[in-house]
Amino acid sequence: MSIYWFELEIGPVSDLEDSAERLYSRCGDGQLSGDEHGGTILFSREARNAIEAILSAIDDSEHSGLSVTGVMEDLVTIDDIAEKTGRSAQAVGHWTTGQRGPGAFPAPVIHRSSRIKLYSWAQVSRWLSDAGLGRVDSIAAEVATAAVEVDALLRARQVLRDAPSGQRDKLAKLISAA
Repeated sequence: MSIYWFELEIGPVSDLEDSAERLYSRCGDGQLSGDEHGGTILFSREARNAIEAILSAIDDSEHSGLSVTGVMEDLVTIDDIAEKTGRSAQAVGHWTTGQRGPGAFPAPVIHRSSRIKLYSWAQVSRWLSDAGLGRVDSIAAEVATAAVEVDALLRARQVLRDAPSGQRDKLAKLISAA
């Protein structure tokens, strides 16, 4: 068993104190913050794997009356990648441009300007592992990948809930065609 750290996104919270008390009475490892516009729950959950940790936290949160809308993706800068891998920011910069390493470094998921680029840690940690570059915390990499996967399914669940009744079956069929 390992400890997995992750953050769930939730819908509006009308009474933060009452919601936090309900969550804490169900599980003691979630820290709720939010307001009438939404919020997050930070978890440190012991489980056999990251998927199990995240899914059990969603279950506990929803049974506490909270509406889980997503799982926060771990977005990182070049400096964050350098810190997580024990390499210099310059070395990481060379990986991103293809000047060093095997090439095909993951593209930024957010690219606001030449100076603001955020990368998916799930994609980067997979690339690093495949390339054999830098040291990667396997638990953090597992959580990053699980967060992206579960978030996609939560968003698909919301699409199904919001879809007109005549389209739900067709959309559900697409999702279940694995």
